[in-house]
Amino acid sequence: MGVVDVDDYLNFVANASLGAGVEAGSNIGCAVVADRSGHSVVVEIEGGGGFVEQLAQHPLGDSVAPCSNDTSANWYIADGFTREDSVETLILSNPFDEAVVARLRFSSETREAQPSELGGFTVLPRSVRTITIAELGARDEPIISVAVEATSGRLVVGRVQEYRGARVGYDVSLAAPELRDQWWFADGERTEGVTETFSIYNPTDDEVEVTVFFGGLPLEASAVNEGDPIIVPPLRAVIFDPTENRAEIVEGEPAGDAQAEPEGQGEDEATDESGDSDDFVELQPPSTDLPEGRHATVFSTLAQPSIVVERILTRPAGGSIATSVVLGAPPRPDGFVPNTWHMGIGPTVPTEQALVVYNIDQVEAAITVSVVGPDGPSAIPSLTDVALPSGSIITVDLVDEDVLGREIIVVSSSRVFVERSLPRGNDLPGRSGSWLLPQSG
Repeated sequence: MGVVDVDDYLNFVANASLGAGVEAGSNIGCAVVADRSGHSVVVEIEGGGGFVEQLAQHPLGDSVAPCSNDTSANWYIADGFTREDSVETLILSNPFDEAVVARLRFSSETREAQPSELGGFTVLPRSVRTITIAELGARDEPIISVAVEATSGRLVVGRVQEYRGARVGYDVSLAAPELRDQWWFADGERTEGVTETFSIYNPTDDEVEVTVFFGGLPLEASAVNEGDPIIVPPLRAVIFDPTENRAEIVEGEPAGDAQAEPEGQGEDEATDESGDSDDFVELQPPSTDLPEGRHATVFSTLAQPSIVVERILTRPAGGSIATSVVLGAPPRPDGFVPNTWHMGIGPTVPTEQALVVYNIDQVEAAITVSVVGPDGPSAIPSLTDVALPSGSIITVDLVDEDVLGREIIVVSSSRVFVERSLPRGNDLPGRSGSWLLPQSG
């Protein structure tokens, strides 16, 4: 594992041992910001496969994110936040020897704009351009989504967010290089003090209906998934709160339409011809409220790939709060969902509930956590064959000294999505969420 110091607040952690999904000789790009000045790193792996993650260290908390293994002409960010002195900065990185011309579009819940001065601008060869969103007129916005289109050439686009006020924390992450028709989230929580919302961005010219499915719920909460679709207008962003706007289920006839009772059968019990009384049992309708505890969430649309979705989780942290924003994970276009996930950057101190694992299959399964050493992967005895019930969510504690500061591999006998929840560092309470890296099959 190698570490490249960029400055006092930012480190890159590159792990090229046993990673999957990157071919030998591939270039992997990270577009990041340190102290709001642009930096970009390209890591080339020679001889064997590998993967690269970045660790950004900041006084508002650490942030871990994977790097990109490719460039793209289009990049999308669903959630931007500029309220209460929060700062969002775009990082446009051009790793090539030719200049790139790009343009930006911004969307909120009520408007769409394309600043004239950014209708076409240049990112010089092998250089980085930073753009502070608020300076383009998007100030005090609860949600501001961005589309970056390279009209010539290809880029790597990242986002750095410093949260203050209603959100507190620091986030460094990549934008989405393409639109999808499905986005998955393994970690979600409804608990007192926790705020969970989702930003849904539709940068297309057509209205999109988005359905939401909550997984890992008890059977009595099945009606939660009977809500109406979310309508996302063209070139707009929508904030979705899963605790609100759930469809109500009405059992039986409405009270105002009830038929008059036969004479003599008012308040008294109804009787049949034999004189025996009928015992009526009033069944409770299934709840439409999202229950307390953890849940997984899936957003999908029957339209062509047309949306980007990010989750915003703000949890109590000591006497304050900690905010973490995570882009959803898409399955591959062929529907492949992995059963093996890699984590190059893990906790350096014992951490309970460090992993959140969602079993998407309706079969009982087991997971095993291994660490990578000089001789290859080695299973941790206390984390071998951990029970994973069908369609369920479990959390995994990483408290064994053998897993701290090590590359970790999570293998399941079923298809799973795996997120990590790491301490923010800098003696700050609270967590920062991010995905592990899936192994392609």
